[in-house]
Amino acid sequence: MPDIAIIGEKTFLFEKLLEEAGREHTFVKPEVLGSPFLPRFRMVVIPTGFANPQYSKTLPALKACKSKIAEFLKRGGIVTVFGPLVPEHEYDWLPLPLKYVGDYGSTDLVPASDHPCSCLFGAKTAECDGYLVPGEGFETILKDAIGRAVLAVGRYGRGKIVATTIHEFPSAEYLCWGAGEGEPAKI
Repeated sequence: MPDIAIIGEKTFLFEKLLEEAGREHTFVKPEVLGSPFLPRFRMVVIPTGFANPQYSKTLPALKACKSKIAEFLKRGGIVTVFGPLVPEHEYDWLPLPLKYVGDYGSTDLVPASDHPCSCLFGAKTAECDGYLVPGEGFETILKDAIGRAVLAVGRYGRGKIVATTIHEFPSAEYLCWGAGEGEPAKI
């Protein structure tokens, strides 16, 4: 059973990172998301640009699988979602309220919590493609230099939603944390 599902097309850069993390993984095309034939996963990663039709066909599949995503989280799965790369986005396909506002730039990362998911990115400065407006159920983990959320975690059922606008690959340490923290569940 693979630990991690990457929603989208196979890429060399993600493969190299996942090999470094040493976790079993598979790439899942958006159009098969929610299929009963998919294995169980501990973590689902939704890469940057998922809502921008220039880069991805993922958003319609996420909306169609809203109830399956909620069930995956209830059963203990981890959903890691990066920035949508659009001017604004309401994550209405997630079971907790979250909003994104696009504003690309380099910023210092300011810790707001010592949650273990803060290992997502190890440097003190990062490129961010925007900021988050977390709703009820979310905790802000990292802020940008002017105090806006760029990494937040929300608990839903036994699972977690980790949302970020950090425009960098996640660290191998983070992938290992998420794959170890999550419980096997169907999406």
